[in-house]
Amino acid sequence: MAERPPSHPRVAWEEVGAPQESISLLEPYEVSTVQPLQNGDTLPEETPEHPELQLGWDSESTWLLSSCDSSDTTTVFGEYLQPSQMTDVLLVAIQALTADDIYDRQMGSNVLDMAMRDPPSWLTDVPKIMRSIHINVERIRTEPARHSLVALLLLLTKRCPREAVRSLLKISPTCDSAALAMWEVMISVPWALWRVLMELLSVLQDQRLRQVFSCVVEDACIYPLALLVCTDVETEEFAALYKAQRFLRHPSLVMLSLVLRGLITLSKTPETGGLSPLHNKETVCFIQARKMAVLLPDIMETLQDANTDVKMKALVFLRNMMAHMKREEASLIALQLAEKLLPLFDDESSQVREVSISLFKDVMKTVLERSKKKMKKTVQRVLLPLFIRMNDQIKSVAKASGDTLLACAEFLRWRKLSSLAKTSQTDLIGECLVLRDRSRVEEYVCQSLPYLKDAQASLREAAIRFIAILPLGKDPEFSISFLAAQAIYVLTSQDRKSRWSLRWLCCWLG
Repeated sequence: MAERPPSHPRVAWEEVGAPQESISLLEPYEVSTVQPLQNGDTLPEETPEHPELQLGWDSESTWLLSSCDSSDTTTVFGEYLQPSQMTDVLLVAIQALTADDIYDRQMGSNVLDMAMRDPPSWLTDVPKIMRSIHINVERIRTEPARHSLVALLLLLTKRCPREAVRSLLKISPTCDSAALAMWEVMISVPWALWRVLMELLSVLQDQRLRQVFSCVVEDACIYPLALLVCTDVETEEFAALYKAQRFLRHPSLVMLSLVLRGLITLSKTPETGGLSPLHNKETVCFIQARKMAVLLPDIMETLQDANTDVKMKALVFLRNMMAHMKREEASLIALQLAEKLLPLFDDESSQVREVSISLFKDVMKTVLERSKKKMKKTVQRVLLPLFIRMNDQIKSVAKASGDTLLACAEFLRWRKLSSLAKTSQTDLIGECLVLRDRSRVEEYVCQSLPYLKDAQASLREAAIRFIAILPLGKDPEFSISFLAAQAIYVLTSQDRKSRWSLRWLCCWLG
């Protein structure tokens, strides 16, 4: 019988104390994958409390796994091995996934596949298996081996959610990088997220368990995520509780990353998955979207100072949420979000640049007529950065910039700019911007100066070409003449390879 969400979880919310001290920062990793160990990270060399997990990877281990490679292995193991022995074989197989030799890794994957075909026989000691996964998850370097381990972890979550969740809480109460990778997998798909959150809610409501697992479950980020799936908490009640506490205001980056992964899963469209098996997918997604809208202001704040991983997850979540919201609701958020996106156009991560630029285009389209006047000011501010970014060496970023610049031109109803953007006439776009609004020359120059120091030569050249369009040295305004001098100073500080650009620019300025 399917589990139902527990009742009255707000008691746990109110009773649990403040969040723990910030956990050490992790290296960034892609949104949808479990990452290998990064440089500088450390792994446990010994597990004195569980020596049985330190099975040596030697010739005997290889022979043990190779003997499994036959059509009747399941029958043989079922008849001749005890459950504890089958667990030992599985632990060796998990460790084999970290081997350098491709044959050893394949043997490990074969045993995992066999175990997953007969889970009642093989997956009898969930705590021991979870600990083995925790030890080895960051040592796995290849995608096929990682895929096998992910499949095993999801199967454990499906069959034994209580044991899987509580085992991981016990293994790593402070949520180290290996545990974080495991949590990410366990909440990466809707059905698994629902089971994990239901179990976390039960832990939050149990006074004894909260004391045992306090480091993880008492991190304030867990509360809103867990309560989002509880049908006993209405949207209005959730909003009141969250606004009173603002649990996402100052979270640790580790837990914020984990919560954002859960929010991404929750914010998927009805076609890509719901949550509870007890509810219609569209109904579930609508209910969760209404609740998650309360979190948007604090999520937008994370875009400024977070690492690449958190920024990317926040952007994906915001994109999903904008698709869920009615235009009236989206329009209220659009102005705030547009301002937060602008600094990300120049982020060091090309993924962040591309997603933020594309999201700006989507956000702009949601603005209602009565708010367009305010939005136009923000749109005019992004024209020059988008024009420069059309020269980004990353093709996807350059394309996103061109598409968004075209959308901006159509939003502003600038026909000439729209025509040039459609045909990607970058040589003429800069001139069009200047001729269209000469009052913004000073702002354009200020925006161009940072690009003169950009690591990408194509962006430096684009900035130089744009500044060269302007008769800055002859301008009667002191501020603009001063900016011209600044531009020359920046260029003189560059290496000798850029001297041709300096001479060319000086001719124009003169």
